[in-house]
Amino acid sequence: MSLDGARTFLLGAYHDLPNVLFVGSLILGSITGYMPLVWVSVGLLFNGAVVGLLQSIASFVFPQWKQIAVPAGSGTCEVLGRMRDRGADAVSYVAPSQWLAATVFFAAFTIINSVMVMSRKAADGVAPEKVDARNAYTVTVLLTGVVFLILALLRALGDCETGLGAGSGVVVGAGLAWAFLS
Repeated sequence: MSLDGARTFLLGAYHDLPNVLFVGSLILGSITGYMPLVWVSVGLLFNGAVVGLLQSIASFVFPQWKQIAVPAGSGTCEVLGRMRDRGADAVSYVAPSQWLAATVFFAAFTIINSVMVMSRKAADGVAPEKVDARNAYTVTVLLTGVVFLILALLRALGDCETGLGAGSGVVVGAGLAWAFLS
């Protein structure tokens, strides 16, 4: 039994994590009618638009924040696979990191939302078992958010991100999650 297929699948899912989070949230939320997942997918769209705008502004003001795209056939650090198709003059934007902003947005959204739900006082007359079930569920979601935050921060340690791109991506993603939930 070989685990090469599972390894390839997991590395591919990690590579495309922002896209997986968006599509998964949208599809699962739509099918199950669970509105927080649909809401997070809308937030990820908003996050992507804001980061794209910030990247455009930063590349205009600081042209040195652009990097030539990786050679054709090597897309290890891309979020959107289109850069290989644009030729040798294609550029990628260093700051803020689209990958980190999207992943941190998802993690911060789930963490902040879980804390908000846990801190909400139960309505009068609600059975204690239901309150305990709600708290157990929110703790599970909180831990999931922490795992995604750790995965995002591990990406910041790799060669795919610059310090400026990683730091600004984390700040933008967390800030937009906070603003989106406020």
